[in-house]
Amino acid sequence: MTMDRRPCFAVVRIDLFLLREGTTPDWRSIVTVKAVLETQAQAESEVARLNQLNGEKGCMYFWETTRFLGSAAGSGEAG
Repeated sequence: MTMDRRPCFAVVRIDLFLLREGTTPDWRSIVTVKAVLETQAQAESEVARLNQLNGEKGCMYFWETTRFLGSAAGSGEAG
């Protein structure tokens, strides 16, 4: 089966308010993938919206390019 490796764009949140000076952070609690979108434009728009909405709450959003790894035809199985 051929793997589909199409690009996608993850919207990532960092909860800065959970960082404590002098401690080693538990990154699994601080970093969250909020969404994965099909286009860079969608990701940029969502990041801007979320930073405006939650920026004063100690959260920072950014987008990162990644790849979807799945079957080209789709297996139809829920995981």
